[in-house]
Amino acid sequence: MLALPVYGSHIVGGEFELIHLSGYNYQFNLIMYFDDVNGSPGALDDTLTVRFYRKSDNFYVTKLLLSLTSRSLVNYTQPSCVNTSLQTDRLFYSAAITLSPDVFNHPEGYYASWQRCCRNYEITNIYSDPAGSGISAGQTFYIEFPAVIKNGVQFVNSSPHLFPPLSDYACLGRPYYVNFAGVDDDGDSIVYSLTTPLNTFQATAIPSPSPGPYPLVQWRPGFDLQHIIDGSPDLRISPDGLLTCTAMIPGLFVFAVKAEEYRNGIKIGETRRDFQMLAVSGCLADHPPKIIGKKLTDGSFTFVDVMSLYFADTVSNSNRCIEVQVSDPDSQDPLHNFSENVSIRAVALNFKGIDVSPILPLVTKAQLTNGSTKNFQICFPKCPFIKAPYQIGVIAADDACALPMTDTLRVTVDQQIRPNTKPYFLPQKNITAQLLEGNTAAYPFAAQDNEGDTLVVAVVPQGFQLNDAGMSVNFTGQNTGNLTGALQWNAFCKNYEFFKQTDFTVNILVGDLPPCNSTNFDTAVFQLKVILPDIEPQLKIYSEDKAVDLTNGSVEANLGHVVFDVIGSDKNTSLVDTLKLSLVSIKGSDGLVGYGFNNVRGLHLVESLFSWDPTSSIFKDASYNNDYVLRFLVVNDHCKTPKKDSAFVNLRIKDIVSTDEYFSP
Repeated sequence: MLALPVYGSHIVGGEFELIHLSGYNYQFNLIMYFDDVNGSPGALDDTLTVRFYRKSDNFYVTKLLLSLTSRSLVNYTQPSCVNTSLQTDRLFYSAAITLSPDVFNHPEGYYASWQRCCRNYEITNIYSDPAGSGISAGQTFYIEFPAVIKNGVQFVNSSPHLFPPLSDYACLGRPYYVNFAGVDDDGDSIVYSLTTPLNTFQATAIPSPSPGPYPLVQWRPGFDLQHIIDGSPDLRISPDGLLTCTAMIPGLFVFAVKAEEYRNGIKIGETRRDFQMLAVSGCLADHPPKIIGKKLTDGSFTFVDVMSLYFADTVSNSNRCIEVQVSDPDSQDPLHNFSENVSIRAVALNFKGIDVSPILPLVTKAQLTNGSTKNFQICFPKCPFIKAPYQIGVIAADDACALPMTDTLRVTVDQQIRPNTKPYFLPQKNITAQLLEGNTAAYPFAAQDNEGDTLVVAVVPQGFQLNDAGMSVNFTGQNTGNLTGALQWNAFCKNYEFFKQTDFTVNILVGDLPPCNSTNFDTAVFQLKVILPDIEPQLKIYSEDKAVDLTNGSVEANLGHVVFDVIGSDKNTSLVDTLKLSLVSIKGSDGLVGYGFNNVRGLHLVESLFSWDPTSSIFKDASYNNDYVLRFLVVNDHCKTPKKDSAFVNLRIKDIVSTDEYFSP
């Protein structure tokens, strides 16, 4: 059996969400608010199909099937204020989508839409008649979003989301208010404004998909964008998303909010939210509470509506407070059973992004009876929320239906901040020094803060790690406002790699922790240099009588006695010139066996004889010339990276009688 969409009255409002997950993967959501009182039960959709279009030319790009994943009741701000004329469900549809950079790359961006009919037939301010009997009104859900790539680089963005619903009805003649703002995960700026709701092209349950621009709903006589509810004042929304009005006539009123998304001053997206507000008559008569204030030193409460305070920096925490008193005439009204529940809260007025609720006492609620009052103590922090005088609204609220009636005491607080000077190093704070390798040194430092603030220290080596150079910082004293210590250096090249770096700069920063000012730093600079020993080992190979230098040369000899004198030395003698001499390789013909050479170790000079008495047995395969390469090595391993020198001699042994210049058989 095929289930067809039902044409009927049911839509309260809703919006789209586009949430970035990872890479080019997103979650696309539609939130629909469904009227449980006036809606047609069969008009609820299990799935819906969203179309995507290019903004520049309305070109169709793709479509996405969303499924209903949850349904929940929209709760009243005060559950006890239930009105049978207002009951709304929140329907949540969702699906994953990949926005490929090969497709979603146009600089003017894209939009998505879904059209559904119909809105409630009982709406007061727009025409929303049943099909065939007048002017119908559907809703086009609409969102704009940017390309996912910009200048060849991925452009990540999520639309605003987590918009609160309009969960309460308005009582005639009473101020109505609700925070209608959402959340932006990217920190973009969202600007809110009222706009005329979008209609659908057709008055059918599921209109044929089509690109924009979409038609607008038609206002009834006496209503327009400046007269949405015919209120006094009428429905308005602040750029930050605070919706306010005072309804004067009963009815069901549709409105739309445009949330425009800006990044670095450039608009990148737009979300449209539609909703409806119910205004009712016959609410229980209610009077707002009254909040007044006084300083701790005042005998009575004399501040009404506004209050100004000044606190010197020497005022103690317990004296940086005021008292407010809350009363409510309804606590003397028999219609309210001579009782009224009240509460207080605090909001920032001339600054944003800071939670000011800590100024409130632990208990912020009270029940007033028979005209009683309740006093609350409000205490301000030692450090002001902002550097300029700040304003906080202390709001008293009752438990009126559907929204609490309120009164606000606007408190301006001017707090003196204790003057603060930055800490400083005592002379001498810039040190340049040299240290001979193999020695240790300590370079002391001292810092002071005139206000006695707690001091913090940061050690910042420039381009190296302290441990890699044998350095450490030791603190010998750290009291309130005073700090002493030393930069310790153990300059042993056996442990540390100084041949790669000999010059070191270490910055030591000292900062204070003043109660209310940002930390100030002073810097001591240590420019240190290690003087390494002059280690340059040399290797020489001589004839036995040292008459001929054979280093890296060639020698021919007959069978008989062969002797080389191998000598390692350091041209600049010092106490660290411990040398090690060795024969490291013999290459060439077979048969170089039975030679004599001792690896030796010594101070300043090492010497060892290479001796060999070859016989005719070394010759193989009728070859009577054997060639060998003997390589020797001298090493000074005083430092972590040893210094060394090597030398070789090419030796040819011949089986002929010859007059050898250097050797006798």
